[in-house]
Amino acid sequence: MVAEIQLYDVVVFIHVTAVVVAFGATFAYPFFQAVVERSSPRSVPAMFRAMHTTSRYLVVPGALVVLTAGVYLTIDRWDFRQLFVLVGLFVVVVLIILGATFFDRHEDRAIELSQRDVAAAGAGEVVLSDEYWEVSKRIMRVGMLASLLTLVAVFFMVVKP
Repeated sequence: MVAEIQLYDVVVFIHVTAVVVAFGATFAYPFFQAVVERSSPRSVPAMFRAMHTTSRYLVVPGALVVLTAGVYLTIDRWDFRQLFVLVGLFVVVVLIILGATFFDRHEDRAIELSQRDVAAAGAGEVVLSDEYWEVSKRIMRVGMLASLLTLVAVFFMVVKP
């Protein structure tokens, strides 16, 4: 017996794959940030450039695919009044807005400040400024909130309460 694959099934695959691609790496960001800031502060600008590039070319486009596929799946088989649909829609929209407003701006600022601190150190030991640490902590806190929101959405998508 050959399994019949329907368009809906392909879109579910695209939806889940987009979640993994878009948000999977972001769960590691706080760990990268904590380790690099403390063990190799000279590498902080490169770390933030990598995170920033990942956000622009994987997270944001992936989130848009998650949203588009989710809307298709809802129209095809579900209902926009169902709680799991509302939670998923809310979370992905909040994450897209956070990416475009908060993370984009704060990552740019973290790159700028860390480059300044590295340049000021010359060949000596890099000491990241209080101004840098303020931005870094803000990114870490909001990043952890974004990860929590992602997990809440995944829970609601899987359990469908």
